[in-house]
Amino acid sequence: DSGNFVASLYTLRSGALALGRQPLLDTKLFTGLRAHWNLMRLENGIRGPFAQLSLPEASAPVSAWVNWLSTTASSSSEVLPATQDDDPWWVDETHRRVHAILSLLTDYTPWLLPEYAPLRELPELSIKPETWSVAVDDAAAFARQLDVSLHHARLKLIGNSQLLALAESLSAALPVAAENLRRLSAALRSVSQHAERLAEDTDFAFLADPGRRVLSIGFDVRAKKVHEACYDMLGSEARIATFLAIARDQIPQQSWFRLGRDHARAFGRFVLLSWTGTMFEYLMPALWMRSYPDTLISRSLASCVWVQRAFARNHNIPWGISESGAARLDDGGHYHYQAYGMPQIALSIDATAGPVVSPYSTFLALGVDSLAALRNLRFMDASGWVGAYGFYEAADFSGPSGRASLVREWMAHHQGMSLLAILNLLHDNIVQKWFHANPLVQANELLLHEMPVSNAVLKARLRE
Repeated sequence: DSGNFVASLYTLRSGALALGRQPLLDTKLFTGLRAHWNLMRLENGIRGPFAQLSLPEASAPVSAWVNWLSTTASSSSEVLPATQDDDPWWVDETHRRVHAILSLLTDYTPWLLPEYAPLRELPELSIKPETWSVAVDDAAAFARQLDVSLHHARLKLIGNSQLLALAESLSAALPVAAENLRRLSAALRSVSQHAERLAEDTDFAFLADPGRRVLSIGFDVRAKKVHEACYDMLGSEARIATFLAIARDQIPQQSWFRLGRDHARAFGRFVLLSWTGTMFEYLMPALWMRSYPDTLISRSLASCVWVQRAFARNHNIPWGISESGAARLDDGGHYHYQAYGMPQIALSIDATAGPVVSPYSTFLALGVDSLAALRNLRFMDASGWVGAYGFYEAADFSGPSGRASLVREWMAHHQGMSLLAILNLLHDNIVQKWFHANPLVQANELLLHEMPVSNAVLKARLRE
């Protein structure tokens, strides 16, 4: 867990800096709004002027969307659900999104508002098309310069009362916007620095077993000693903590090669052994860490998904088994929690699949086999595995009937991993890019290029 935490801190450190280099109004913002709008139209029958509004073309510039937002906001007060039985969530959320983006324009980039279009035509102000996508870190300086240019331009507008009134209005808004932009840029840098400071203040060195040169599972606070058990398997979440400890120069590089690389053969594939055969063990580190083609790790990730899918086919259930909640309740009425996994690839003799299928496990597989994962998620959706906050924790098939008993809860940890996996899928592995943007990660990337052992050698070892 400390490895996951520190990886998240380093990712936040780079991600916050990257956001400062991005435009405040990114086209992806409107791509997301388009998707949301279409879902609203599907989920609710909408009446009134709001329903008649057509979206800008997919290739439309940001300026077209700004004009559309203004028209939409004025019409949104007249929207009515088709019937009183309709769930108004989509309509209400669409209102909030439209007004939130307009507030962003008003508070941070007022010169882009539709009412100031005549001023943008003035060559003295130099509001060129590229200023629509000015980066957050550069926007405050642009706003201050625009205020200076506007002050000089107002002298030429004395004979044009309409333009002069617009210039005075914008001039009053620009100092506030410039200060908002300065604070936003400073806040992003502060978040980045704070995340880096927290990461740098962590210490893995005292957890290293001096003889085995791998990390202990933890420190026993009551006994005041490091636990004798160690995380020593490459095919587990231990590899991200080990990688970071090496990158931090708190344990030697040899510790990476002390991690166990024993293999099992399951459903026709060789797979690195993990402790309990969970998808979490294999796939969770890949939310941050790149797995390069034709390497030991990338092959193990693919084989893990293969084994999970093969097991599910044999049991005629959806695939994706990992540690999760189960349908059995304890005396307090809480769902049971257990590390479910594939016994065929688990070192633990107590490993069991349940079978208990957790949707978050499939989300983790989006980076390995996105098409198969999406098909699996669609099947779960069609089977009613979704509630108010997304996919339920799990479906438990371990009962005597073999039918799915839904575990109707949502765990923040699993929802968070699902969101990171979705972000990687939709945005070209951006979480991995943020993590690997840290110099200490880049300096140790070579560890992730380890080549796999050939199948012939593995077969010979298994025969032995």
